[in-house]
Amino acid sequence: MAKRFFSTVVLWSVFIGSIYLWQMTAIVWFITLISVVAQNEVYNMAKNLGWKAYRVYGLIIGGCLPLATYYRHFLYEFTGGVVDGSTVMAVGFTVCALVSIRTREIRDNFQRLGGTFIGILLIPYMLTFYVRICELHPDVNIGMALGCWVVLVAKFCDVGALLVGSWIGKNKMAPKISPGKTWEGFGGGIATSALLGYLAVFFLPDLFPRDFAPWIAAVCAIPIAAMAALSDLIESVIKRQAAVKDSGKTIPGIGGAFDLVDSLLLSAPIAFILLSFFSHG
Repeated sequence: MAKRFFSTVVLWSVFIGSIYLWQMTAIVWFITLISVVAQNEVYNMAKNLGWKAYRVYGLIIGGCLPLATYYRHFLYEFTGGVVDGSTVMAVGFTVCALVSIRTREIRDNFQRLGGTFIGILLIPYMLTFYVRICELHPDVNIGMALGCWVVLVAKFCDVGALLVGSWIGKNKMAPKISPGKTWEGFGGGIATSALLGYLAVFFLPDLFPRDFAPWIAAVCAIPIAAMAALSDLIESVIKRQAAVKDSGKTIPGIGGAFDLVDSLLLSAPIAFILLSFFSHG
């Protein structure tokens, strides 16, 4: 627990300090780095399950996704066309498909393509939504505040679930997947996220869009937190099937990069959709 607390403090300090110094550039490169590391961990676990993937190609595509999304306007000046995450995905799939032609086994081809793009879609594609969330508002500072708000809501759902679940948790949520999770903890996590989402906007209103009222923040936090909990369960399924306790050993006390961002994955697209309605004021 002490290692986990220390790692959490260090990570948040580095993250916030980097944002203060380099703003969006820090966020984009942090997302890129964590995406590639977590994606590689997914490929390692997939290997334990007997799945194959074009690892190098997949990691290159995954690393380019957030970068192409953020630097698309800069790339437009050089290419004369729209080069963004969608372009990276399309070109990447084409390259992997051409590479797969070398293999005679059709089943092996499909397995490698599937394994490669499951890793891409699960990690870098989802995390790239945080770049898009930060770009929702014309004021970059407000956009970054929205992105940090989503991270706060998603991560503290797990904290609230742990505290409430250990206190009054009785009814198992998914006993075969994650025996420690309870419905009471799930409800506590949702409530914690809604409360923190409300308080953040209530006490720091100047950091958020004018039409993003505290009560709206609390309502938006509910589905975001629910998706965070589901995202965490999906990682538990993958780790259980791969027979590993942690996705990696990158971060002391936490595990791997996938363990760090698990709750941020499915919560990202739903957050982007919801915040799109309240980010213009």
